[in-house]
Amino acid sequence: MRQAKTLLAAATLLPLLLAAGLARADDAPIAAGGEASPGMEAPAPAHDWALLHAGVRPRLATFGGVATFALAQGRVHHFYGLASFATVRQDAGVYVGATEIALGQANAEKFYGVAQLGLSKNLAGSFAGVTQLSLAHNDAESFGGVLQLAPYDRAGDFYGLAQVGGFDRTERDFVGALQLGLAHDDADRFRGIAQVSLAHAASRDFGGGIQLAPYAHTNDFAGVVQLGVLSRDDEAFAGGLQLGLVNEVGSGSLLSGTSRDGTFTGIAQLGALNWNDGRFTGVLQAGLLNTASKGFTGLAQIGLASATEWEVWAPTQVGAVFAYAEEFHGVAQIGTVTIADHVRGAQLGAVNVSSDDHHGLQLGVVDYSGDIRGAQIGLVNVADKVRGVQIGLFNNASSLRGLQIGVVNHAEDGSLVPWSTIINMGFGSDGGEAPLAASND
Repeated sequence: MRQAKTLLAAATLLPLLLAAGLARADDAPIAAGGEASPGMEAPAPAHDWALLHAGVRPRLATFGGVATFALAQGRVHHFYGLASFATVRQDAGVYVGATEIALGQANAEKFYGVAQLGLSKNLAGSFAGVTQLSLAHNDAESFGGVLQLAPYDRAGDFYGLAQVGGFDRTERDFVGALQLGLAHDDADRFRGIAQVSLAHAASRDFGGGIQLAPYAHTNDFAGVVQLGVLSRDDEAFAGGLQLGLVNEVGSGSLLSGTSRDGTFTGIAQLGALNWNDGRFTGVLQAGLLNTASKGFTGLAQIGLASATEWEVWAPTQVGAVFAYAEEFHGVAQIGTVTIADHVRGAQLGAVNVSSDDHHGLQLGVVDYSGDIRGAQIGLVNVADKVRGVQIGLFNNASSLRGLQIGVVNHAEDGSLVPWSTIINMGFGSDGGEAPLAASND
């Protein structure tokens, strides 16, 4: 029985020993200039081999068989087999097999197989397989597979299920389900379900489900949700929700000195600070401070302060402290202080100002309008032109066509006597000509 085991072991080791002997010539070093060192033979040229091969630093042209083994570095131009193993480094031109394994670095210009396993680094020009796994670094100019997993992952183009690591980078196109980098995610063009990081997720062109990171950053976002402490899109947001402590669209707003037209088209921007350096088109912008520099169209803008430099088309604009719009078109502009150049609707606040013209209602403590066509109701009401009614303790109009009801009423044009009490009626003309009639009972 013992003799049978001995014979079996010898039969198993014999091919490897023969291969090692034949490969020994390839291991001889070459002196500078390509000539053999004194006392050493010139290395044999790369040759073909089949079945099994072992050596210290073997160099093969084409291998077809089961496996190769290199005590140091393995080199093969074309590998067709089950597995290759090297303790230091394994290099292949074209690798077609199950697994390329190296305790150091595994390299292949073109890899077609199951797994590339290099403890320190996997490098492939073109990878088509299942996975690249490393304890340090994965790198593929083109990755097509399931999983790239290492502390540092890089791909020129990634097509697969997931890129997972501490630092993940795709220089061009990421097309897959998940890019998950604990410290950093980066893809020039992302098409997938989720880009997630515990620190920073970035993409020039994002199209997918969710971008989730403390700092979520894109140039153009088209997706369902962007969620971060700081959610930032340099040029455009198109999708569902932008959620963050600070939400920014348009690089000219908070973090850059140069202005870009940032447009928001989606459902809602929700955060403590919502800053849109462009036009907002959606349902809701809600936070402590809200701004849409080039117009707001939606259901409501709500916060402690809400402002837009252009027009607001919405039922309500609410700024508990301050609400501003160049033009307001809606039901009500509400705040402690409300300011607009042109208003179509109501202003409800302690101080209401429509510097140019107002069609609707001003209701507050102090109301001012350049041209009011409707009603001013407050303790103090002041307008250049009144075409309607003023009700308050003190009412003042440069031109009055309508009623003043208050303790003190003053109208320069439109009434017979400039000052009156209780009630005053004016018939001033829109053009400022002499009144048609005057009455001051």
